[in-house]
Amino acid sequence: MKNWYLVVCKPQQEERSKINLTNQNIEAFFPILTTKKLVKGRCTTKQTALFPSYLFVCLESPNEKFSAVKNTRGIGGFVAYGSSYQKVPENLIKTLKNERMHTSESQLPKTGDSVSVNNNSFNNVDAIYKEPDGDMRSILLIKLLNKQIEMSINNKEIKIT
Repeated sequence: MKNWYLVVCKPQQEERSKINLTNQNIEAFFPILTTKKLVKGRCTTKQTALFPSYLFVCLESPNEKFSAVKNTRGIGGFVAYGSSYQKVPENLIKTLKNERMHTSESQLPKTGDSVSVNNNSFNNVDAIYKEPDGDMRSILLIKLLNKQIEMSINNKEIKIT
């Protein structure tokens, strides 16, 4: 019967450890978290380990390849409680494999969201977000003189309200 075990990796060695284990025909997995951030007016996407320095390894109990895993480059060792290695439930692994993890830290607003413009021309003017206009600008709907006008504004000057 196969079980999933929790393994500690050396810092930022999750991918390297997974490749080294796969080369030994050992199934390994770590969930990836995809984050979208607005950095210097550009929307960037970054992928990191959901659980930094941890990896899930599938082994057949009781003695299959445990020493091979411990001696794999990038692996620190198994997480253990007392004398037994920490087993991870199969349904948790299935959930983590099927989930697409996204966070929305500093992400651009969605179409129709209320925003505020903060630049030299329009200080604290309310607007409605319409759509992105390239990597560094967005189109907003601003009401001026009882008329709605589309304007392209730098993403740095948009504040979500």
